[in-house]
Amino acid sequence: MTLTPQVTYFALLLVQAAHLLHHRLARRHISFAEVISASILCVPLTLALPAWLYMTAHISMIAVQIVGSIWIRQLSPAWEKASATFA
Repeated sequence: MTLTPQVTYFALLLVQAAHLLHHRLARRHISFAEVISASILCVPLTLALPAWLYMTAHISMIAVQIVGSIWIRQLSPAWEKASATFA
Protein backbone atom coordinates (compact mmCIF):
# COMPACT_ATOMS: atom_id res chain seq x y z
CA MET A 1 0.00 0.00 0.00
CA THR A 2 1.43 3.35 -1.00
CA LEU A 3 0.88 6.54 0.92
CA THR A 4 -1.64 8.85 -0.68
CA PRO A 5 -3.44 11.90 0.70
CA GLN A 6 -6.58 9.76 1.04
CA VAL A 7 -4.76 7.15 3.15
CA THR A 8 -3.09 9.72 5.42
CA TYR A 9 -6.39 11.61 5.75
CA PHE A 10 -8.16 8.46 6.93
CA ALA A 11 -5.28 7.63 9.29
CA LEU A 12 -5.45 11.12 10.82
CA LEU A 13 -9.21 10.78 11.18
CA LEU A 14 -8.81 7.51 13.12
CA VAL A 15 -5.95 8.81 15.28
CA GLN A 16 -7.86 12.04 16.03
CA ALA A 17 -10.96 10.07 17.11
CA ALA A 18 -8.89 7.78 19.35
CA HIS A 19 -7.01 10.74 20.81
CA LEU A 20 -10.22 12.63 21.64
CA LEU A 21 -11.62 9.49 23.28
CA HIS A 22 -8.41 9.25 25.29
CA HIS A 23 -8.89 12.86 26.44
CA ARG A 24 -12.40 11.98 27.57
CA LEU A 25 -11.36 8.82 29.42
CA ALA A 26 -8.34 10.50 31.04
CA ARG A 27 -10.50 13.51 31.96
CA ARG A 28 -8.10 15.98 30.39
CA HIS A 29 -8.80 19.20 28.48
CA ILE A 30 -8.04 19.40 24.77
CA SER A 31 -5.46 21.85 23.44
CA PHE A 32 -4.63 23.77 20.29
CA ALA A 33 -3.30 20.58 18.68
CA GLU A 34 -6.76 19.04 18.48
CA VAL A 35 -8.16 22.22 16.95
CA ILE A 36 -5.38 22.36 14.34
CA SER A 37 -5.86 18.69 13.54
CA ALA A 38 -9.61 19.17 13.09
CA SER A 39 -8.96 22.19 10.88
CA ILE A 40 -6.62 20.15 8.68
CA LEU A 41 -9.32 17.49 8.36
CA CYS A 42 -11.71 20.21 7.10
CA VAL A 43 -9.48 20.98 4.10
CA PRO A 44 -10.97 19.06 1.17
CA LEU A 45 -8.66 16.77 -0.75
CA THR A 46 -10.11 18.15 -3.98
CA LEU A 47 -8.27 21.47 -3.64
CA ALA A 48 -5.43 21.98 -6.09
CA LEU A 49 -2.71 21.49 -3.50
CA PRO A 50 0.28 19.18 -3.96
CA ALA A 51 -0.10 15.68 -2.51
CA TRP A 52 3.08 16.05 -0.45
CA LEU A 53 1.55 19.03 1.36
CA TYR A 54 -1.54 17.06 2.39
CA MET A 55 0.51 14.04 3.46
CA THR A 56 3.03 16.13 5.40
CA ALA A 57 0.25 17.90 7.30
CA HIS A 58 -1.59 14.65 8.02
CA ILE A 59 1.50 12.70 9.15
CA SER A 60 2.75 15.62 11.26
CA MET A 61 -0.55 15.86 13.11
CA ILE A 62 -0.67 12.08 13.57
CA ALA A 63 2.73 12.31 15.29
CA VAL A 64 1.55 15.21 17.45
CA GLN A 65 -1.59 13.29 18.49
CA ILE A 66 0.41 10.17 19.40
CA VAL A 67 2.93 12.16 21.46
CA GLY A 68 0.04 13.99 23.09
CA SER A 69 -1.56 10.68 24.09
CA ILE A 70 1.69 9.34 25.51
CA TRP A 71 2.37 12.47 27.58
CA ILE A 72 -1.25 13.46 28.24
CA ARG A 73 -0.76 13.99 32.00
CA GLN A 74 2.11 16.46 31.45
CA LEU A 75 0.61 18.31 28.47
CA SER A 76 -3.11 18.63 29.29
CA PRO A 77 -4.68 20.09 32.42
CA ALA A 78 -7.09 17.90 34.37
CA TRP A 79 -10.82 18.55 34.61
CA GLU A 80 -12.21 20.19 37.73
CA LYS A 81 -13.59 17.70 40.26
CA ALA A 82 -16.93 19.51 40.51
CA SER A 83 -17.36 19.78 36.76
CA ALA A 84 -20.84 18.80 35.61
CA THR A 85 -19.65 17.58 32.22
CA PHE A 86 -21.76 14.65 31.00
CA ALA A 87 -24.04 13.99 33.93
